[in-house]
Parts: sequence; C-alpha cells; structure tokens
Amino acid sequence: MKKLDYEYINSLIKYIPLAIAITNKDGMINGINAYILSMFGYSESEILKTPILNLFEGFEEVKRDVFSKKGVIKREVYVYNKKNRSKFTISAYPIYSKNNDDLDIMFIFEDIKRKRKLSDKILKNRAIYTFDKIISRSDELLSVIDFAKKVSNSKSTVLISGETGTGKEVFAQSIHNASDRNDKPFIAINSAAIPENLIESELFGYVEGAFTGAKKSGQAGKFELANKGTIFLDEIGEMPLKLQTRLLRVIEEGIVTRVGGIDQIIVDVRIIAASNRDLKKEVEEGRFREDLFYRLNVLPLTIPPLRKRKDDIPLLASFFMEKISRKLNKNRVKLNDYVLDKMIRYNWPGNVRELENLIEFIINLGYLPDNLLNERDKEIVESSNIDYNYSLEELEKQHIIKILKINDGNISKTAKTLEIGRNTLYRKIEKYNIDVLN
Repeated sequence: MKKLDYEYINSLIKYIPLAIAITNKDGMINGINAYILSMFGYSESEILKTPILNLFEGFEEVKRDVFSKKGVIKREVYVYNKKNRSKFTISAYPIYSKNNDDLDIMFIFEDIKRKRKLSDKILKNRAIYTFDKIISRSDELLSVIDFAKKVSNSKSTVLISGETGTGKEVFAQSIHNASDRNDKPFIAINSAAIPENLIESELFGYVEGAFTGAKKSGQAGKFELANKGTIFLDEIGEMPLKLQTRLLRVIEEGIVTRVGGIDQIIVDVRIIAASNRDLKKEVEEGRFREDLFYRLNVLPLTIPPLRKRKDDIPLLASFFMEKISRKLNKNRVKLNDYVLDKMIRYNWPGNVRELENLIEFIINLGYLPDNLLNERDKEIVESSNIDYNYSLEELEKQHIIKILKINDGNISKTAKTLEIGRNTLYRKIEKYNIDVLN
C-alpha cells in the first residue's frame, strides 16, 4: 500500500475512541491511533515497526481467519501491555489495495473491563456466577456441586450452610442460573447487614405514610422485586424472631403484605437461604423458629471449609493471582513450593475470601513476607490473652477490638462471641469510639 494511503487511513482512525493498529500481512505494525498508546502504555516509537504478535496471543489464528475471509469479531485475547497482561476483545478486518494485489489488516481492541462497566445496569438484580466458575478438585465439594445441580430446577427451598467466606452466595447464584428462572431476577439480602428496624420494610416493602421518612409512593420489598425469580436470604440466622413468623407465612402461602398496608400481594419466588450458624442449635436455644427451620431445610446443602479441601488451595491461589493481577494491572507473583506449603498448612478461618484477600496483598507487595501466615495464626491464638494492666473499661474496649478484628468487623458474629446483643455492642462501639472498619 502506498505511503499516501497510510496517511489517509491514519487520518481516519486518529480520533476513533478505540485502540486501533494496522499491520501488513506479516504482522508488522505500520499504523496506529492515539488510543492504543494510552490503553497499552507504549510510546509511538516503541510500537511502530514491531510485530503485533508481541502485543497479543493468537496472531497466526487471526491472520488465517482474515485471509480465509471469515473475519474476526470481538474474540477475547490476552494483550501484553506495558505493565501487565490484560484481557481485551479483538476484531480484525482486511484492507485491500486498489488492485487487490496487497493486503493489510486492521485490528480493533476493546477493553473488556470498560464493556463490563457499561453493562452493570443490565446486570442489576442478575446472578453472574455459574457452577463452572466454582474451582475445585475436592471430592467433598464436587459432590455438593453435583447435588446443587440436581436440585437447581426444583421449586423447593434450599438452605445453604457454611462458614464465613466459603462461597454461599456463589452457590446460590449458580443454582439460580441453572434453573428455569435464570432469566428472571436474583435478589440478595443480608439480614446481618441491615438494622433490625429496617429489615421488615426491606423484605416486604411499605405503603405511603407507613413510618416517618417513607416515600409518598411507598416502595416494593425484595419479595415483590424477586417475583418469578429467586430471593437469596443470606445470614438468615440473624433475622429477628417476629419477622421469622412473617417469612414463614410467605413460604407457606406465597403472599406478602407491605408494612402499613392491608392488600395481599401474591408472589412466586424460589427461596434460597444461607447461614454460617448451626440453625439446629439456634432452634434448641430458642433463637430460631423450629417450624421455619424445617420449611427452609427442605434441600440442605453444606459447603465444606477450605481447611477440609487443602488440594484446592493451589488451584484457587493460581486463579486469584491471574484474576487480581489483571484487575490491579500489576505483575503476577510466583508462588514457590515453600509458600504453597505454608498456605496448605494454614488453617484459613476466613476460608476462600481470606485466601483471595491474601493473594491481593501479595500482588500489591510483590512477595509474601515469611512470617505473614505465622503471624495470622498467632493473632488468632493470642486474641483471648488479657493484659491486666488495663483499667476495666480499657480492658473491655481492647477485648471488643480484638473480637471485631477476628470476625472481620462482623457485628452479629462479634456480639455472639461476646454473648451480648447487637444493640448493646453498637452502644459500646459508640462509647469507646471504636473504628469498626479498622
């Protein structure tokens, strides 16, 4: 293609808000626009006259498809930008000379993360996880997955049990996506994260004038929003007893009534509940209704903790290393056998979520400090140690801080460990000016 042709094409692509590169048939870059430089972090002199196969994996396959006139539309590829390897979509188109005696290729790259941001609104109230996203070679967890798949299309209630961080919502979303309700809403609500006086209106909605601050038009509750779909009631063990009675009625009759209203609203909702508590024990101790427990426990599913599936730790560590390094646009850190052995021997009280957080820490730091996992074990063991030089109030404050730290700031779990009510704990946090987030 003549030089004049390149100048013309470059003037056309200059302001297109996509990363564009033009190569000859051998893949040598001879035309670009400004967006490819800003997206990939290269200077113009670095990127021109270099093989495009240095930028992304799979050039030969793309070239073959373009030459065969199949074309390439939005194929996912890994791109080697200046700092890291990131996932983009690529489209490729042939550019013929006037006499059809020469062929160049135009490549258009789109950042997948940007596309995902644009689709966030579409994904609202939608489940994104599926069973093929659950990483495991543990026989115990694979049998749980198999059971969950078999019951996915049932209308019966599912009760998922498992420690914090084991992935209860991942399973709930996967069940929804494997059901015939997968094109309908998936609504999740965490009973532990909502103040007690708001849970009822969140679940069942309210009418105009139901309470001070209520919207004039009223508001639909989560059950109405989930109609024809699935509602996920996380931390169901935290639900106040008086609301458990109303929930039981919804399960039995499929009817909700908004707070302050009298109209009965029929809803068709598949319920999946989850708890990190032993609900049988909660029933025995009078903190959970027995009839509600049996209504929820129709299809029980228990997720094993990470310490009981040690073989999954290297798999998960590798997965999170790839995922988080891309998200942070940082280099991956090689985990040698010594580090992996330490990970396998560690107890993982925070389960998969704790492992994910650790990998993010390692990526940000660039290495794993030798004593990190040892110190975490030490903190848990020493969390109950007492310094008797404190005053009584200071002793109480420090003990609350330690228990909050162990429970990652979870108010309900901390209150249960301290054997006090949630409201009492809130008062003490305010009294001692404790920062729950740190």
